[in-house]
Amino acid sequence: MAAHPPATVDSHAAEAALGAAEAGAHGGEAAGAFPPFDITLFASQLIWFAITFTLLYLVVSRFVLPRVASVLERRAGAVKHDLDQAAQKSADAEEARVTMERAIAKARADARAMIEAARADITAKLTAEQEAVEKRLAERIAAAEGRVEAARQKALAEVPAIAEALAREIADKLTPSRSSPAPRQRVAGEA
Repeated sequence: MAAHPPATVDSHAAEAALGAAEAGAHGGEAAGAFPPFDITLFASQLIWFAITFTLLYLVVSRFVLPRVASVLERRAGAVKHDLDQAAQKSADAEEARVTMERAIAKARADARAMIEAARADITAKLTAEQEAVEKRLAERIAAAEGRVEAARQKALAEVPAIAEALAREIADKLTPSRSSPAPRQRVAGEA
């Protein structure tokens, strides 16, 4: 067999041939690299980049950034206003709490004073009533003692007459009876 020399295929050449064939098939368009990477178009691309960047910069700096800045300022103002209101309401609430605590303390002190006054008044009334009752009881006891003493004196005054009458009866029973008994005297207190 005959030896054939090895065929070296240049890949770049194959791609170029393929590209030329495709270009011919598509109406003879110019073959080349991807336009942003094409060196021949690089200068015009830089000019358009500068123009586009300048226009975008002007639009952003003149229209977008002022609106964003105004929105941020309004939000910062609103947040500051809300924080100021919250601080004011917190201070008002603290002041109301202190006022309420003072009012509660005053009400408790007034209630204690009223209770002490009522207690002193009731104690004074009870003491006066107790003294009046004790005085009435002492008067009743003195009157009862007077009645008891009068009854005792009366009973002691009647004892000699009762004793005499009893002695006569005993003597009459012990001694023989006489034909007619002597008239009997009535003893005081006999019915």
